[in-house]
Amino acid sequence: MKQVKYQIEDSQQNIIYPIFKDQEICSHVCERLGYDLNQIVNKELGQVTKIHTLGHYSFDSIYFIGLGASQYINTFKLRKAFSKISREVEECIYFDAMHAVTETIDIHQITRLFVESYMLSKYQEAKIGHDSKEIMDVDIMSMDDNIEDDIHEGIAYGTGINYARQLADKPANYMNPCDLVKEAKTLASQYGMECTILDKDTLEEMKAGGILSVNQGSHIPAYLICLKYSKTDEPYTAIVGKGITFDSGGYNLKGNSYGMKYDMCGAADVLGIMKILAETNANVNVYGIIPTTENLVSDRAYKPQDVITTLSGKTVEIVSTDAEGRLILCDALTYAQQLGVKRIIDLATLTGACVSALGDVYTGVFANNDAFYYQFSKAMNDSDEKGWRLPMDEEYFAKLKSSSADFKNSVGKPGAGASVAANFLEAFIEKDVEWIHLDIAGTADNNGTGATGTMIRSIVNMLKGD
Repeated sequence: MKQVKYQIEDSQQNIIYPIFKDQEICSHVCERLGYDLNQIVNKELGQVTKIHTLGHYSFDSIYFIGLGASQYINTFKLRKAFSKISREVEECIYFDAMHAVTETIDIHQITRLFVESYMLSKYQEAKIGHDSKEIMDVDIMSMDDNIEDDIHEGIAYGTGINYARQLADKPANYMNPCDLVKEAKTLASQYGMECTILDKDTLEEMKAGGILSVNQGSHIPAYLICLKYSKTDEPYTAIVGKGITFDSGGYNLKGNSYGMKYDMCGAADVLGIMKILAETNANVNVYGIIPTTENLVSDRAYKPQDVITTLSGKTVEIVSTDAEGRLILCDALTYAQQLGVKRIIDLATLTGACVSALGDVYTGVFANNDAFYYQFSKAMNDSDEKGWRLPMDEEYFAKLKSSSADFKNSVGKPGAGASVAANFLEAFIEKDVEWIHLDIAGTADNNGTGATGTMIRSIVNMLKGD
């Protein structure tokens, strides 16, 4: 993608022409085509009207994309419109960015929004044994402002989010913990990040019983992955992602495990975040931490009523082997704090209860610090992603009381499961550490048919302070 400074008359490729309801289509375009396009083009938000030029131009078609009333436009609506038109076009094309500019949204925002939306809309899960579908090029028409940096940023976000989606979409026999380690090493090498891989032997020496207990049923070893991105003298923030590459539920076997390859979406999102930070040369310090294992059934698998000792030294009675995500996360959270971080965000496809509460529209957000939450809430709003804060009262943690350990890993019956799980994780957060937990169980994939890369944009923007 690149910036071009052609007029429509100079174009050799078809054009995307955004248009507001209260905006007239350029008179010279109407004159050249021989009729008033304003009477034909549907300018309502997201409506696409394809006009054939019939030899009046050197290109075949103009795709008009309606943006609705300019006084009501915002970045969320623009994303929807740009995504719609991006799905419609299949050829190389120009996007006439200048016509989408308003008093509140400038050419730089328009460019970043369109490029990112275009790339995300063009993504398709690759079929095994087949090459990924090529994303056709698109160039941005802008006469005056230099928008090359905005194009680069839009590409970086789109590529990073699609990278996370690609990892999560891979079947579990093509993306197991060993494969995830290889991806992390490759990413670190590509961008000059430090990469620490704690293997099973090291985890045993550390007594990381949370990860190791979940791993007992699999012949593929568990790992704790840590990427380190350094650009400033400021303190580090840790982004932790759940990396269960397949979740059978263990001895609390799931009735239907279709879609469980997506139980590593949090891990994939962490790698996507680190990729975007590196591509945009973000001036931040971040640890990307991924605990990863499979959760399977075997003669070695952990069992209900087992008691395990986590990396923190706290003991946990196993009520449900299908409440495994919190067990690998608690060790990862402890490890992050051992590195000295005072701010942590974790992403996890953690509870079906969150899906029941919020569906596939909102991510469940939990926070132990109001100021940290409000900072992240602003980032979500600016990034056009939806999250809803859910409660973490001590009464939820009281439900995890155990007679054989410090506490249980699950209540074992319905009722505020997302809040109970969040309270379990909070038990491993030190008092002076700010922490946000994102339960992405409902928003990480499209009902088992494609990863979304949810919350990547919000986390990156918060880290960068955009």
